[in-house]
Amino acid sequence: MRPGRSGLTILAATVLVDMIGFGIVLPLLPFYAESLGASPFAVTLIIASFSATQLIAAPIWGRVSDRRGRRPLLIAGLFASAVSYLIFAVADSLTVLLLSRVAAGAAGGTISVAQAYVADSTEGSKRAQGLGLIGAASGLGIMLGPAIGGFFSQWGLGAAGYVAAGMCAANGLAAILFLPESRHFDRRKDDGVAIGAAQGDRTGRPGDQASAATGGLREWAAALFRYPMSSLLSVYFLTISSFAAMTSVLALYLERAFGMDASSMGLVFTLAGAVTVVVRGAAVGRIVHRIGESATVRFGCVILGLSLMMVPFMKNEWWLVGLVPLWALGTGITFPSLASLVSRATGPSSQGSVLGGSQLVGGLGRVVGPLWAGLLFQTVSLASPFTTAGFFVAVAFLLALRIPPAQAIETWGGRPASRPAGNRRTGE
Repeated sequence: MRPGRSGLTILAATVLVDMIGFGIVLPLLPFYAESLGASPFAVTLIIASFSATQLIAAPIWGRVSDRRGRRPLLIAGLFASAVSYLIFAVADSLTVLLLSRVAAGAAGGTISVAQAYVADSTEGSKRAQGLGLIGAASGLGIMLGPAIGGFFSQWGLGAAGYVAAGMCAANGLAAILFLPESRHFDRRKDDGVAIGAAQGDRTGRPGDQASAATGGLREWAAALFRYPMSSLLSVYFLTISSFAAMTSVLALYLERAFGMDASSMGLVFTLAGAVTVVVRGAAVGRIVHRIGESATVRFGCVILGLSLMMVPFMKNEWWLVGLVPLWALGTGITFPSLASLVSRATGPSSQGSVLGGSQLVGGLGRVVGPLWAGLLFQTVSLASPFTTAGFFVAVAFLLALRIPPAQAIETWGGRPASRPAGNRRTGE
């Protein structure tokens, strides 16, 4: 029996609280690290450590949840997050602060488990609704968390860690009491697959599953490097790397340029989160319906690139009231449109593997972006990360010009287009 809507509601609350905990430390981390003697590059290294660890941990969490069930992994992730925030709260050295972010990244890998829970619990169109509910909870958490963190910073930069730890621990207890398991096992089937994979056939050749894995790896690699997928993923890497670079050094720049503190940065990230939620919930669908995904990606690149390049030209902090919604709009329409195009360019037999590959590309962008931004900020100039990020997004825009319309992209994915695609380059 499936967990039903009540289970998904509890899961959404779990994701919401977990992401609030993540958002709480966002505006504080650069100031906290600097107070412990970190250089700008060390600050961005600590920021990147979260994404790097999450990138490694997510597939491990997902694989273990296939064997052990979703519920225990989600509960374990919440309590692991609580421990990471406690470490954040008591950090008295850069090593301990880095440890807290590594632990938080490992615990944050449970987002893949939450998505698997939705897949277990829903079918057909309800699955999209369930994933949308999880996405909305995640966005709301990112919106509320920075405001909470900024507020509690008046009692010390580590104080918000105790708040985040308490919320995650309470949420873990609630999950123990109310969150049902979504994964049901057929022991004979699982054992049979495991034995077959381990033993192969009687001639000593690998089992069917090993052969399928090898073929799947070849298919995955070929799909990622084939046009138009290569263009889509290149645009994704450049834009998400540039955006992660900007956010990693923004607090350091605003502190030096205008004297902004953690509380003010909390409001900046809250505004960005609020605009992103509105754009993804209400605007992106209408824009795509009017001009299509490919044109939406190009439009988003223009907006994002301009907003990044304008940061060093701000005259005062009030310019953020206009710039923050601008870059939130750019990312809010670009990333969902790219995800849709990647899905359209993928054949039905390899959706999971290729979409997983796109997530790998995005994760690498979130790791690499802060590192080059911190290095430029420290060794070149305060403005250089933003102008460089704007340049990379301009390159992404040029690559996006090669992306054909969605109907033409579907022909590369091995699916019939909804209408004749005509010329593959132009869709005419």
